[in-house]
Amino acid sequence: MVTLITGGIKSGKTDFASKLALKYTNRAYLATAEPIDEEMVKRINKHKAERGNLFHTLEEPIDIHKALKNSSVFEVILIDCMTTWLANLFHYKKDIEEYTTYLLQTISSLNFDIIIITNEVGFGVIPLDSMTRKYVDTLGILNQKIAALADKCFLLVAGIPIKIK
Repeated sequence: MVTLITGGIKSGKTDFASKLALKYTNRAYLATAEPIDEEMVKRINKHKAERGNLFHTLEEPIDIHKALKNSSVFEVILIDCMTTWLANLFHYKKDIEEYTTYLLQTISSLNFDIIIITNEVGFGVIPLDSMTRKYVDTLGILNQKIAALADKCFLLVAGIPIKIK
């Protein structure tokens, strides 16, 4: 089963997703963030502290399709998050269409459950620069493709989950 969790920044996505994953005995947390600056180091450390030893942690900023293929020992994997993963692809100048295709094919072939966190970035103003507009558009399309594969989708607003699928 694929569950997609979307919402704005600090809307409660990770907390909600973690509670869903805790219903499983053998679970992993696939982190996509890299400690690129002091603020991100603090965020990563905060997330690690919140998880404690409740999850087996996998860290993969780019090749999450490979990490998923090599993780069939788990009942569920929580991916946090598509927003950061896509930013990593942009940063490292990867072929986004190719990596997206790999990810979607992998998600479709998994024999364990997956919970995917993403951000809903289309609720704000249109970005001023072309690079940010391209990123927002690409994330919106990626979210649509994952939602189409998902069995369940939730939108988090102010910590409140709203089931949309």
